[in-house]
Amino acid sequence: MLFDTHCHLTDNRYNYNDLELILKKMEEGNIFCISMATDLNELEKLEKLSNSNNVYFGFGVHPYEAHKYFPISKYQDLIKDIFFKYKQNKKLIFIGEVGIDLYNQIETKKQQIEVFEYFVYLASEYNFPLSIHTRSAEDEVISILKRYELKRHINAVFHCFVSDNKNVLKEILNNNWYIGVGGVITFKNKKNDYLREILLNIDLNNVLLETDSPYLTPEPYRGKTNYPFYVEIIYEYVSNLRKISLEDLKHSIFNNLKKISTNL
Repeated sequence: MLFDTHCHLTDNRYNYNDLELILKKMEEGNIFCISMATDLNELEKLEKLSNSNNVYFGFGVHPYEAHKYFPISKYQDLIKDIFFKYKQNKKLIFIGEVGIDLYNQIETKKQQIEVFEYFVYLASEYNFPLSIHTRSAEDEVISILKRYELKRHINAVFHCFVSDNKNVLKEILNNNWYIGVGGVITFKNKKNDYLREILLNIDLNNVLLETDSPYLTPEPYRGKTNYPFYVEIIYEYVSNLRKISLEDLKHSIFNNLKKISTNL
């Protein structure tokens, strides 16, 4: 099977016909996806979509939406109640998408940090993996994760990893966290050569593959709408880059997922 470990089926770029096509193509291609929540109001729809054999989902609040849940002291009981409602569902795989973004949203830094830390607490307390969005905030994210690591290891995935900071990569690998690699790896511009270099040299035990669809569409469809079934393009690209068989790569990625989630 192929696993798209991070996508967004509830994004408004997808209409009803798009979703029908996605589910059909995933079933035909033995492709599975984990559709992440960016706000808690998406969870009802995500749970319905997860009735499809090929769809799993995440529970989270994107950093762009964090201000809605601030101060966290006012909302944490509500978030926890909603989490408990959905954590009984075996299709809930991740807490995510959560994180801190100081590239586009520096003005809400305080709100983002408070909300993110609460979701890290949930991941630690209830042993769920984290799917993390971070831009220009890796130091803040790593600092929070390491405090909670003192109690229990957190299976954190740095979704859509593009950082060229060697210290960030070192921290991820040293803490046995993961990088999520998506369509950016296929982009032909030279500025992404460093990402290809990273993928050539790190252990695949620290790698997951994703589409982040409907965003970051891989070549040759770059600039158009992305779909979870395009994860096949990313698998084939990484297989060729690493010079390993597609079957071995599938096996490696699925084993990584099984290590971090008890629901697979």
